[in-house]
Amino acid sequence: MVRLFAGLVGAFFVMMLVLALGDGIYTAATTKSEETAEHAFHKKPKEVKFAHDGMFGKYDRAQLQRGFKVYKEVCAACHSMNLVAFRNFAEIGYNEDEVKAIAKGWSTETPSIDPDTGEAATRPSIPADKIPLVYPNEVAARAANNGALPPDLSLITKARHDGPAYVYSLLTGYQKQPAELKSKFPDVAAGSGSDPRDPKKHLGRCIIIPILPI
Repeated sequence: MVRLFAGLVGAFFVMMLVLALGDGIYTAATTKSEETAEHAFHKKPKEVKFAHDGMFGKYDRAQLQRGFKVYKEVCAACHSMNLVAFRNFAEIGYNEDEVKAIAKGWSTETPSIDPDTGEAATRPSIPADKIPLVYPNEVAARAANNGALPPDLSLITKARHDGPAYVYSLLTGYQKQPAELKSKFPDVAAGSGSDPRDPKKHLGRCIIIPILPI
């Protein structure tokens, strides 16, 4: 009698699972999904080949240094590279004295503590320091950039699908937000530009990103 009762209970649970599965499949098949800005305006990254692609690829140090120069003089005003230490620049061809000069002359100093007062202070950076954050926190970063949060560029090519191709496509495909995007998807953040690979992203200005071998 107990076995019979247990069998009936088991059969009941199996039947309920089958019904739930069937209902889920029916709902998924008959419910029309709401169109999103990402789906309607998405563009795939451009097909591009780089000298460092593949097993035998190599970096062009002069090219990397030019990219770093642009980052330092333009992009570093908004974008941090807080996972990169100044000493890492030796890997793109700078010698020890040049690395020290880059660290010491960086526009944002490294946070420190005043040994006499114990209060927060800053000091010139040294090669062992990570590149200082541009803004102290996310709130300050958004306040200075019309609500947009400038991403840290340390690992940007690893953080984006299609990596370098995504970055290249972004830099060469920067555009104003299409009128149709704003009218069809009013919830999309208003900004001075949009990323065709992710239309909901608000881009404040064009950026140049050096790809560091780290």
